[in-house]
Amino acid sequence: MKAYSQFIPLLLLSMTSPALSAFQVGELDVRGQSELSWQYTPGRSDTVFNPGGGIVDNPENTGFLGLRLTPKFNYSQVTLRGDYWLQSQVTGDETEEKFFIQGSAFDWNVTDSIVVSGGIDIQHWGPGYIWNPSNPFQDREINFEDRAIAYKRHGNLFASADWTGDNNWAATAYFVRHKPREKLYGTQGTYQNAFALKLNKQFDNSDASLTYARLDDMNFIGSSYSITVGSQLELHGEFSLRDKRRTVLPQRITVNSRDSFFIFQEDSQTEWRPQFLIGSQYTTDSQINLIFEYFYNGEAYSEDEYESLVQDADQSAALLNSQFAAPAAGFLGGSNSLLGSMKRHYLFARVADSRLIGDVEAKAFVRYGIQDSSVIAGGLLSYPITDGLDLMLGGQYYGDISGSETADIPFRFVLYSGLTLLF
Repeated sequence: MKAYSQFIPLLLLSMTSPALSAFQVGELDVRGQSELSWQYTPGRSDTVFNPGGGIVDNPENTGFLGLRLTPKFNYSQVTLRGDYWLQSQVTGDETEEKFFIQGSAFDWNVTDSIVVSGGIDIQHWGPGYIWNPSNPFQDREINFEDRAIAYKRHGNLFASADWTGDNNWAATAYFVRHKPREKLYGTQGTYQNAFALKLNKQFDNSDASLTYARLDDMNFIGSSYSITVGSQLELHGEFSLRDKRRTVLPQRITVNSRDSFFIFQEDSQTEWRPQFLIGSQYTTDSQINLIFEYFYNGEAYSEDEYESLVQDADQSAALLNSQFAAPAAGFLGGSNSLLGSMKRHYLFARVADSRLIGDVEAKAFVRYGIQDSSVIAGGLLSYPITDGLDLMLGGQYYGDISGSETADIPFRFVLYSGLTLLF
């Protein structure tokens, strides 16, 4: 066990404390979060990408211990801020510990209108709930909050300069050492240098943004707009274009002019690919929040490409007992890692009630694939045991309609529970 295991007793102590306040010394403010959670994921016995259940080693029961600290220090015109996670993952007799630096940065207020920042951080923006196509550094896992186990990852090395002008104009220039997080780009993604310029305009009841980015050898243009209508309705949209597709596609490798196997390679097409999202958010008089969204991903698989992938997977399964067993298993494993959002058209709906029964907060969502009737549905219940300490229960279900991508996900559903303490 690694040296930072010494922090686990501190986490357990914080979980048993009825309530903790933020730690403050002068200009130093330290807040945090601790979690104790469990996840159950029964595997599907047989899918086209996981024949006989032999490709994906899916642990059914997993426990998590997590401790998060978010220190912030202000001195004169400079702010230092951090966001650190320590996690211990327990699966059977094995324990794996990880330390995540989500943020470790400074902000220097050079003048009233210019702020220079640098360090490590996660670049996240856009009005969409389920996805943010207007963000060149998008990571859709960040958006999804209806879970008992917090999403954790390393931030990006970055430098930025923010300018705030008159009439609610603002602009930000970024340099980011960025690793793409999109599943469709495959599991072998590498870090790349990226430059971005983002322009914002705030109106009385709406805001708009325009972004240009250069991601390695790809050009990106993105925009977003949101507007509030009255006191209860919000409408939003996001749009982007990329001049190079990065989706990995199956490629046949021929050996000795007659034997062959498959690997994944990045699509070499150079053409503008659109992505967009339109949606709305409505809050009722009783404070029930409703979200509806449609999104389109031009980088995703077409129907013909998906059918070809299925056929290639069938051929790879037949090679598992041959001399090409290793590349065949690798191809099938790579296919499983793509599942989840492989198609192009999706609908999404979410409802949240902060007072379902007494103090119980409830959230439920469903995502529907228009092309293949795939379904992902889930929900989360949260109950405040004491101030800052919440008990959470939830889960997700992956529909098994024949021919849909969710039917090929190597587990049927996920159940999770957890205790989360904010201090």
